[in-house]
Amino acid sequence: MLPVSAVSTIDGDIGTFWQTPPHDFPQSIVIAFGAPSRIDRIGIRSLEVGFEPKNVPFESSLDGTTWRPLATITPKRSELAQWLDVAPTTASYLRVDIPAPATAGHDARLHSIYARGAEIAPRVDRPIDGCWSINGSAATFVQHGAGATGVLMRGAQPDFLEGGTTGRVWRFNWTHGNDFGYAALAVSPDGKHFSGIEWHEEAIPLFRGMPWFGERTTCAASVLRNDVGLALLHRANRVALFGLQFDTSGNLLRFPSGEELQSLLKIIRAAPPIDIVAHEFRQPDARRNKDVAQREIDSLKAALVSLGADMSRISFRAAGSDDPRQKPESDIARVVYSSVEVEVRR
Repeated sequence: MLPVSAVSTIDGDIGTFWQTPPHDFPQSIVIAFGAPSRIDRIGIRSLEVGFEPKNVPFESSLDGTTWRPLATITPKRSELAQWLDVAPTTASYLRVDIPAPATAGHDARLHSIYARGAEIAPRVDRPIDGCWSINGSAATFVQHGAGATGVLMRGAQPDFLEGGTTGRVWRFNWTHGNDFGYAALAVSPDGKHFSGIEWHEEAIPLFRGMPWFGERTTCAASVLRNDVGLALLHRANRVALFGLQFDTSGNLLRFPSGEELQSLLKIIRAAPPIDIVAHEFRQPDARRNKDVAQREIDSLKAALVSLGADMSRISFRAAGSDDPRQKPESDIARVVYSSVEVEVRR
């Protein structure tokens, strides 16, 4: 049931949905917040006529073990999200239940689960370093600062990954033979699990792959590559520098970005003349997207000068949200495409 897994309820894409296993009720989803939060509103979106849940109870928990009822939503046949105000509640987890379908003999689907509130404690970005099982396949990640490389032993050829963290979400480029794409995942607060999404070539709904469910395990995959960036540049004429980390204003954080800066120096020396382009889609409007992108470019340019890069081989551009290669269609796609990219100069 991976194509219609529970990840679809929190991916920000209203076109995807989680479907219960055939005629198997009750079902529930547990969502771990990145940090303890105070919740004052919850909601759902259920679009499939005849596949609505009979009702959707929400429960909250501080420890993932002891649960308290929060509220119950009865789905309506509407394309709009259904919201419900709740008494302000501190929670680290939400559990959302589907006790039964609204239509006897049918299965049930949920397109989206919503919770509104504010974090009341700092988020701790858990390390991805180590060994994992992803959908039953062995994987290994090696973390270095804000960046990481990885390998996923899937099929006849492994997937090789290279990327970094925003402080909340890990974003990766991946290659698999001649295939390539993106992945985004979040590690749970206990550091033992993650959930994620992959895309082939572009982070758009049409090219979406299987969701990733990761669990800590013993090591079984260990052969990594540190040339994924160069391989992607040769294959796709572009690569996202996910290992660069910036503060919320767009200023480069030099220390956690150190490994990615060294990889970028290798690209500058080995590749044809390149363009370095900053894309940004997370600000409220195009002007602020452009402002953040410009600060990213300025601080990255200063770092490269200090490291002795051959600046004659590089041009810089702060694109912001102007002229996107693909228009991001969800929150997670905006995160993936809000990055600094290296492009082969045309």
